[in-house]
Amino acid sequence: MAEKSPKTGAPGTAWNDPKTPGLRLRHLQSKSVWYLYYRTKQGKQRNEKLADERVLTLTAARERAREILAEVAKGGDPAGEKKALTERPTLADLAKDHYEKHCLVRNKPSWASEVESMYRVHILPFLGAETAVADVTEADVNKLHHHMRKTPRRANTVCAVLSKGMELSEKWGWRPKRSNPVDIDRYKENERSRIPDENEAARLLKALERASEEEPHFVGLVELLLFTGARLGEIKAAKWEWVTPDGLELPDSKTGKKTIPLSDLARNALQNIPRVKGNPYIIVGRRKGRHMVNVTKPWNRLMEAAQIKERLVRHDLRHFFATAGLSGGLNLDQLGELLGHADPRTTKRYAKLMVDSKQQAANTSAKAVQAFMARQKNKAANENSQNQANNAGSM
Repeated sequence: MAEKSPKTGAPGTAWNDPKTPGLRLRHLQSKSVWYLYYRTKQGKQRNEKLADERVLTLTAARERAREILAEVAKGGDPAGEKKALTERPTLADLAKDHYEKHCLVRNKPSWASEVESMYRVHILPFLGAETAVADVTEADVNKLHHHMRKTPRRANTVCAVLSKGMELSEKWGWRPKRSNPVDIDRYKENERSRIPDENEAARLLKALERASEEEPHFVGLVELLLFTGARLGEIKAAKWEWVTPDGLELPDSKTGKKTIPLSDLARNALQNIPRVKGNPYIIVGRRKGRHMVNVTKPWNRLMEAAQIKERLVRHDLRHFFATAGLSGGLNLDQLGELLGHADPRTTKRYAKLMVDSKQQAANTSAKAVQAFMARQKNKAANENSQNQANNAGSM
């Protein structure tokens, strides 16, 4: 039941202004608040909060209510417009839903984690977590892409993820159809792949041997990468229960369920990896019951110990295994099956690496021959000069 005076009223009651349709003062537990109830021309009911009664007097509340009702009479909807602005999905909402509603359902956990990381590290800090998805423009995306120009491959990938996010936004009604703002000129991505030469490989194995006591699980990780050609994520997440007489049986991988054959060297590496009670993983991490996650620091220490100055990445060990297999007589079909390639074109890349490696060896040999010939030429020139000097002295 409405009160007769705006100043008095028990909590839960209200006072309706007899002079202004829809204007009401609601009495709450600790304060009283002005509200305006109205219906739009489309028939939608609105209940707009105006202000605390201690801030807005009765006269001021009436004036504000009449202004709003005048807009409504013209077909406006002030409360609805305000709600639309405050409830518009933000990039933070997109990051959350892209990860939870799409990646966790349709993608591998490793890629889902990558997507979450790209939003958290790159997209949200640069574009703003509270920026409305509908407000992101092509210019904004190009600025983000340019900002990451020093890491071209990552820049392209981040923008590809954002493009997928915008595609999902259109499906969810967060943006108009065909309004994806991601339309970049992709940066050229230089091929990073290379394989260690024989000297680097020898130094790498010696460095692993020296580090085996202090970092047995990391050393085991690198050796398994070297001797199986497996992907880094496959070995990091491998469990002891997956080791069988047939090999390392992965229940899931980038290309689905598969078995990684274990060579004698790989099984010997497994034997040297200490098991940790209560931890199911082969490559144990710092957190209890978890596998190793970040290998960047130990990898950099290994590169320094092995005196490898030209950058090698972890995936290059897979390339090394592959090209060694080709050099040893495996054909592309055999290698593709061994590495678990779903697409034969992927395997052909390793053949190119082997050609590049042979080319490098040929260049090294040619330079050695050139140096030898130069030494012989200098030797002959010195002998000729000496002979001329001797002849001149005897005259």
